[in-house]
Amino acid sequence: MGDVSGKRPTITHVIFDMDGLLLDTEKFYTEVQETILARFNKTFDWSLKAKMMGMKAIEAARVFVEETGISDSLSAEDFLVERESMLQSLFPTSELMPGASRLIEHLHAKGVPICLATG
Repeated sequence: MGDVSGKRPTITHVIFDMDGLLLDTEKFYTEVQETILARFNKTFDWSLKAKMMGMKAIEAARVFVEETGISDSLSAEDFLVERESMLQSLFPTSELMPGASRLIEHLHAKGVPICLATG
């Protein structure tokens, strides 16, 4: 059973994910994958993105090249190398997600330790 006093538990620590939570980087993954597929006259399918979400990078890469039919031309490993290179050039242009700065400043002002965890 939960606390029946109506009080919320005190937040003692916060762990943030970076991509898509603090920084607006998710769009970069889509952009890069669309660019790679365009070379093969293919388009990115949002159902494919849904299949790839939550997977380890190499697993998602295998799904990507197999589902799009480019595995004969581009291996999962080569896809990851190319994608990473393209992402590294885009990441410095990423912006904070709405409210991220305000939340971090609030937690800091309240003395709540924060940590960044990312894949």
